[in-house]
Amino acid sequence: MENKKTVKFKVNGMHCNGCANKIKNGISSLSLENQTDVNVESGEVKVIFDSRQVSLVDLKTIISQAGFSVEGVEVE
Repeated sequence: MENKKTVKFKVNGMHCNGCANKIKNGISSLSLENQTDVNVESGEVKVIFDSRQVSLVDLKTIISQAGFSVEGVEVE
């Protein structure tokens, strides 16, 4: 599908699975059609999403609203 995008965020402030779940729950509230993988140890959040429903800005905003800072963004 051409509308599927993959992005990796480098996120500061994640310490545990609770942090990971907070981010996952926030992102899943934006769209049902996404896949989110959070690696607490590396500080990475990888999201595969439908760009017709959600933007990079939306995703970054959700991570920030969850209490974490985005240090970098890599679009695959």
